[in-house]
Amino acid sequence: MSEGKESKVFYFAKKGAVNTDKALDIALACCEERGIKKIVVASSSGKTALKLRAKANPSIEIIAVTYGAGSKYREEVEAFNRNRSLLEEKGVRIVKGIHALSATERTFENKYKSGFIPLNVVADTLRMFSQGMKVCVEAAVMAAEHGFITPEEDVVVAAGSGHGADTAVVMRAGYAATMFDTKFRAVLCMPE
Repeated sequence: MSEGKESKVFYFAKKGAVNTDKALDIALACCEERGIKKIVVASSSGKTALKLRAKANPSIEIIAVTYGAGSKYREEVEAFNRNRSLLEEKGVRIVKGIHALSATERTFENKYKSGFIPLNVVADTLRMFSQGMKVCVEAAVMAAEHGFITPEEDVVVAAGSGHGADTAVVMRAGYAATMFDTKFRAVLCMPE
């Protein structure tokens, strides 16, 4: 007889920020159920991280991952910078840097007009599940690179499709140089 465990996935009817509250509630419920103490959250402006911090038990460590300074999303970078001191005041750890799934490869894509670069293949494969799934991997790898999580620990990761959160997973993140060691442990929610 096979052994294992059954779990459920919540599928949102639509993608996007409208799902943020429910996605964060699902992520927090998983932390409580599994005894997970860290949530990595993609937060372009800082608002989703602040919302999560307000909902979470103080014992849950919140790690907000956002765009690097050289991002083309200038408005989001400026919005995050305006929220940074409030995030720090509330104990949210911050990861701000080059994206794990584009990094400096983006310069080759821009210069040589070639979309076929290895990290694009990885990103597009993850997007087959959802945009948020791609961002979950990216944010988790970036948090590992900053030393806030390790490949040996389960963490919950929440991300979305542009703004807010609509995807949450349990995973063990690899570092950038060992990204294929990343392991999904459970999908909690995602858009259909």
